[in-house]
Amino acid sequence: AGYKGGWTDRVVMRLADVLFAFPIILLAIGVIAVLGTTTVSTIIAIAVVYSPIFARLLRGPTLVLRSADYVYAARSYGASDLRILFRHIAPNLASVILVQASLSLSTAILLEASLSFLGIGAQPPAPSLGRMLSEARDYMSLAPWVGVFSGLAILLASLGFNLLGDGLRDQLDPRLRGID
Repeated sequence: AGYKGGWTDRVVMRLADVLFAFPIILLAIGVIAVLGTTTVSTIIAIAVVYSPIFARLLRGPTLVLRSADYVYAARSYGASDLRILFRHIAPNLASVILVQASLSLSTAILLEASLSFLGIGAQPPAPSLGRMLSEARDYMSLAPWVGVFSGLAILLASLGFNLLGDGLRDQLDPRLRGID
């Protein structure tokens, strides 16, 4: 949408604004209510919730890149829009996508665990740390380690992806190079 511009850009960004208007958990619950409680619908719900974040984040750099000289040169040689997007613009956005994906994975883990804790995420026999945490509530006095370790697994997975995203940002951001 950022590359195309015009009405396509306006429509996609207004759709992103509409999705931003809803709280993350509420939007995910709404998507699952429409699609049903399956693992695939949980994946779709998480994708719908996080797609406007990526759309907003990538729009700005795409607007800058589409007016770069090498894009004009590729267009003058007759390259199609699809070729320009995949050969010239997407590689320059790869670092932004990689950092945001690793940071979003930490919150996506929390969202999936929350949905499964509520009983509307992935259903048995699919494994889910949120469901394990929910089922461990009944046994906290007998076997507290079930709840403690499933909660710790959620915490460590989320923390790990968050630290990975911070590290990737520090390595891939050219403005931070040379700063110790």
